Amino acid sequence: MKCMGDVLKVTAFGLAFSIPAFASTVNVDVTEEHQVIRGFGGMVHNEWQGGSGLSEADAKLAFGTGDGQIGLNTLRIPVYANSNSFNKEVNAAKYAKKYAGDDFILYATPWTSPYAGANQHMSSSNYQKYVDHLNNFNDYMKNQGVPLYAISISNEPDWCGEWACWSADEIYNFTKGYADKMRKNGVKVISTESFRYDKNLYNKVLNDANALKNWDILGAHFYASDRRTGDNFFQYSLADQKKVERWMTEHYTESQGSGNYWRTITNTGDQANANKRDTVNAMDVAYEMHRGLVLGNFSQYTWWYIRRCYGLIMEKDFGNKLQIPQNEIGKVSKRGYVMSQFARFIRPGAVRVGATANPEKEVFASAYKSKDGDSVIVVLVNRDYKNSKTVTVKVQGADVQTFHMYTTSEAKNAKDEGEVEVKNGSVTITMDAGNAINKDCIVTLVGVGTPADPVPREPFGGKVAEIPGKVEAENFDIPGTGKANKSYYENDSEDRGETNYREGTGVDIYKKGTGYVVGYNEEGEWLEYSVNVKEAGDYTMFASVATSNSTSGFSLSLDGDVLVENVALSGSSFDEFTKVKANVKLPAGEHILRMTVTGSWFDIDYFNFAKGKDAKDPDDETNALRGSAFRMMTGVEHYSVFDLNGMLVGKFEARDAADVARLTKNVARRGGVYLVKSLRGGKAYRISVVK
Repeated sequence: MKCMGDVLKVTAFGLAFSIPAFASTVNVDVTEEHQVIRGFGGMVHNEWQGGSGLSEADAKLAFGTGDGQIGLNTLRIPVYANSNSFNKEVNAAKYAKKYAGDDFILYATPWTSPYAGANQHMSSSNYQKYVDHLNNFNDYMKNQGVPLYAISISNEPDWCGEWACWSADEIYNFTKGYADKMRKNGVKVISTESFRYDKNLYNKVLNDANALKNWDILGAHFYASDRRTGDNFFQYSLADQKKVERWMTEHYTESQGSGNYWRTITNTGDQANANKRDTVNAMDVAYEMHRGLVLGNFSQYTWWYIRRCYGLIMEKDFGNKLQIPQNEIGKVSKRGYVMSQFARFIRPGAVRVGATANPEKEVFASAYKSKDGDSVIVVLVNRDYKNSKTVTVKVQGADVQTFHMYTTSEAKNAKDEGEVEVKNGSVTITMDAGNAINKDCIVTLVGVGTPADPVPREPFGGKVAEIPGKVEAENFDIPGTGKANKSYYENDSEDRGETNYREGTGVDIYKKGTGYVVGYNEEGEWLEYSVNVKEAGDYTMFASVATSNSTSGFSLSLDGDVLVENVALSGSSFDEFTKVKANVKLPAGEHILRMTVTGSWFDIDYFNFAKGKDAKDPDDETNALRGSAFRMMTGVEHYSVFDLNGMLVGKFEARDAADVARLTKNVARRGGVYLVKSLRGGKAYRISVVK
């Protein structure tokens, strides 16, 4: 194990010297809070597992939290169509509860029912009878001393050849009219659980507040995904917006290889992906869990069978395709140990906090604080099997003195690596796999710390921007700590700007003829501003932008409520600033205005809000030429015209405001905003030219 101050020994020309090892940095902000973690679990289905789903010895391994145990707290069981089978998982639930203790969560999922079998749709006339069936199971488990925490509407409505089918409309109608009746005994309602996380099966409910109130949890499965699947599979912006809790209620990364394979080429496959020759990676479990928690904001992760040859506890292969050594059966698998790096240390009630998710290629990080806020947990995943990784972890928002380190790799099983000292909030470790060949591994750091209070944001310059009026794009709020106090988001930390303005933020700021502008805007980035709206009502927003991209755009929101869904931008040059506008309704008082990039690559100078719907641009030629300088003109004046980069584009003589407007348009080569300067008075006026 290597700690802060590690060096690499280098020999050159017969001389040995040392250089510091490269370390990527994970910045942890304990005050930036995301979702609450409910825990980690697995499945028992005794009817399909021949009655050997979970013995007491298995439960101790799976639900215990000590060395050599996995640390699960959640058990998923089936709701059988035949009530005579309700008792089949009672013992497994009691064993799991015994070893999980107060953290135990039991939830249930129906596959079929007396009212819809395999490949059948349930008639709406049977919806109440179906609810009664589920409630009977609910009552039964409570009477057995293992009450349910939650119950699902149905398993995999979109994989229904082997169980009941549900269309999106049927899900919506049942949810709106009947799902709330499933809350007997205080049990929570889980949505139907799509096998491929098909958002189309959830959207209609999420878009209807009266229906959504009947779901407590959105359940989903990660089939139809693997390590090559894009991040967007896990992301669900509508669910984020609606703040709905999400559980990953079933998956296995593949079912053809042994749960003890670390990195092996063999036949692979799962429920949704065809068998093929591929690489089985134990670290695929860690990568999927990371993406589910960090990208998907899931609060719970459930593996399929706890005990199986491809599961968390080893079993023989009942398909007789794999020869599982007898001395592996009944022991925690490599996949189980990988999962334990999350489950043992991130206990129910913990909160995911801010952390650099992908500090370098093939390295992934997430961070959590315990339910009481007295412990900080950082999980580091190295998927690069060729190279060890050195990582610096910097903690903000808590005073952590030491981290305890645990490692799972091909050579290690949740190995206790001892303590590493934190100095000035920072520690550097090497993720040592202990193997000369496969370097990939997962490391969990567990530290005890005193939490700090969040630092509030501040308006830039100490003054809130007034509306009506102009909001300069580069003057986004000074960020504090904690999620609510962030004031910007950049896709990368590289500052491509050409100034030192707002240095250290990574926001790309340039200086052009009109002053500072924000450039290199990429989709997903955002900036926030503290604003004070003097009077509620209709406003017209004008934005000064430049782009050569026809797909650029941005949205505006106020305190999280959308003002403008998408302002489309287009142009032919980043040197020509033009105006776009949109009508918005604003409430009075102080608010947080957010600009979110919806289409990449544009520069933005400012936002200008004028009172009234379809109001005139405060910077347009009419308003600019109403000043006292023009009213006092006598005789001929000489004017020079400049573009916003300060380049002279022409000169003319004019007698009045109408002449200035007409002649500016004549000398301007293209549309845009120009500065017209009076040679006698020395004043400059902003003129908008449309061609």
